[in-house]
Amino acid sequence: MSEGHAHDHKLLARAENKGKLLTVLFLTLGLMLAEVAVGLSANSLALLADAGHMMSDVGGLILALIAIWFSAKPANERKTFGYYRSEILAGFINSIALVGIAIFILFEAWQRLTSPPEVNTLPVLILALIGIVINVISLKILSSGSESSLNMKAAYLEILADMLGLFAVVLSSLIIMFTGWHQADPILSGLIAIMILPRTWMLLSECTHILMEGTPSHINLSDMYTAISAIDGVTDIHDLHVWTLTSDHHAMAAHVTVDNENVQQEVLGEIKHLLLEKFEIHHSTIQMEVEKHDLGKEDICRS
Repeated sequence: MSEGHAHDHKLLARAENKGKLLTVLFLTLGLMLAEVAVGLSANSLALLADAGHMMSDVGGLILALIAIWFSAKPANERKTFGYYRSEILAGFINSIALVGIAIFILFEAWQRLTSPPEVNTLPVLILALIGIVINVISLKILSSGSESSLNMKAAYLEILADMLGLFAVVLSSLIIMFTGWHQADPILSGLIAIMILPRTWMLLSECTHILMEGTPSHINLSDMYTAISAIDGVTDIHDLHVWTLTSDHHAMAAHVTVDNENVQQEVLGEIKHLLLEKFEIHHSTIQMEVEKHDLGKEDICRS
């Protein structure tokens, strides 16, 4: 396949994924707003909790769209690395908001345990069942792209996880409907909030780590140091730094000392090949240095 053909294929795949993500985003956003409206009118904290859970889905879908959009946006003189970090900033803000929502739901659930308000279960149950159908449609839309794209796979898993929250809402509604035990609503809403926290904490930790220029989790600096040191001609490595620009886009910078200036370009090529093949680093900045040898008396006299 020619380079131009491959590029066109990537553009087509990107456009298809963008269309699918936009469709699922509108479906999910509409369902989330409906859950907020019905949850408030029906006094269902479980439905409001699932709306909070669904907000994480909306945030994840927006991040996936940001990643697609910014991956096609070129760098400029003011943004020499491009706009990749926008995805991380959006994820950071989204995760902080979700932590706040989860804590609020847990607090409200605790307050309602002693004197739970009466829940109008019928509209809650109907909307939860509609939500499950919408999620099934969304999963069907995303399934074809989830095998080839990490963004699509992440979005697929986000929607799949929300199915659990909707089933919890259905269970809560049925328990209240048939037993009158209204404590089921705050208990299950608390469980939904607890479901939000681990995933949100992982996202917050990952975004913070990237913003702090931390080493990517899949890269061991000691292994990288050892692998580069094993290349013929390399005598020293220092100022080794590896960081993440955005998800699946990593960078590396280092000073590498060689024993002979004649092998600099050859060693540089081997290092870049090693970084790409073993550590999946496409962007590297390596400053080559030549080892300084002490001059003997004879060399000093000649100079």
